[in-house]
Amino acid sequence: MRSIDQHALDSQGLSAWVGQMTDADSMGLEQENLCVTQALFNDPILIERQVGGWVYGYVVSQKDAQHPQGYPGWLWAAQLSLAPLPVQTGATVVIRRPFTPLLRPDGSTIFQLSLGTELAVISSKAPLYDLVQTPLGPAKVAKRATQFDFPTADLTAGETMVKLGAEFLDLRYLWGGLSAYGFDCSGFVCALHRCIGVELARDVSEQVLNGRPVEVAAVQPGDLCFFAHEQGKGGLHHVALYAGDGWLLHSPTPGKHVTYLQLSATYLKDELVQIRRNW
Repeated sequence: MRSIDQHALDSQGLSAWVGQMTDADSMGLEQENLCVTQALFNDPILIERQVGGWVYGYVVSQKDAQHPQGYPGWLWAAQLSLAPLPVQTGATVVIRRPFTPLLRPDGSTIFQLSLGTELAVISSKAPLYDLVQTPLGPAKVAKRATQFDFPTADLTAGETMVKLGAEFLDLRYLWGGLSAYGFDCSGFVCALHRCIGVELARDVSEQVLNGRPVEVAAVQPGDLCFFAHEQGKGGLHHVALYAGDGWLLHSPTPGKHVTYLQLSATYLKDELVQIRRNW
């Protein structure tokens, strides 16, 4: 492990981790295959084995066709909780802001939750906060953080994702990223769909099998555009969110940032192989 990656082992050090990384450090995550995905707070993990301070397991909420248990990888054991939780049978809430504090019942902050975090509701009777169940015990989240911070009544679910995704413009790409600290291309669209209640597969190679196909002439904001090497004849390598009027919104590649891209003005126009709609 690189010295800079020590911050990633501290759940409260992720800002320092991504903030101190140079573009070369960021690209090294891919080149050395140091990070495959992120698990969000409260995501259930199925543990297979432990070696030293690490566990090998599966993120149950992240689909992977080769591993029906969930998406596989190594996790720092100290970040996991074995506290028993009540069986979840009722309502849940999803964080729909980039970050929001998780609060103790007395109102003090525990730490920041990322976009996409899902929590079981104990009570929603209070006007401003939901009481939620967590591995740390009952806690509170602001109701406004579980709602979009823009009106959605006149938007399709696809347009809602585009508007939400635009809040992350200029956020640096993070290989394996699935949180507001940084996204890779598939993590970006996975997180946005999670906020509208749609569960996608984790990787591009399987996301292309989700949803239903859409013709180019019928593409709408929120549809997913998939790209393959060798002018569309090779392996899939990228996914982007269609933003409307010929524009894409995506997290492009290590060293780059979330941005808009005009499809007709880039080499990707010759690599478009499929469009899929999941909303």
